Amino acid sequence: MKVVVAYDGSSHSKKALSFLVNLMAEKGWEIHLVTVAREAPRTPEGVVIHDVSHAESIQEEASKVLPPGINVVRKVLESPDVAGAIVGYCEEVKCGIIVTGSRGLTGLRRVILGSVSSALVDKSKVPVLIVK
Repeated sequence: MKVVVAYDGSSHSKKALSFLVNLMAEKGWEIHLVTVAREAPRTPEGVVIHDVSHAESIQEEASKVLPPGINVVRKVLESPDVAGAIVGYCEEVKCGIIVTGSRGLTGLRRVILGSVSSALVDKSKVPVLIVK
């Protein structure tokens, strides 16, 4: 199975990646580590990735903590629509699931600001696993 992981270097995305690695241990899944560059912040805590080189350095950092032998494909996408870019990539590679971290917004902040994880759930045709 191909798994797309939305990764921006935040503590939430690190938890999602760690959860996935523990879940998939020795299953032979292919992890697609996806980072979107030129992201407009959607929340006050949002991580803004200004350029491709910044995105690549975030992915390099993530790759260093993955256990050896895991099949990882790293992909940097450029788009102001983070969720749309991730869903589009997932459709392109025919992934079976998207894994993302949760920012933990509640109440009015969630309604006004939205979240990438909520947008992924709305736009995706495949299951979305949100890790808290």
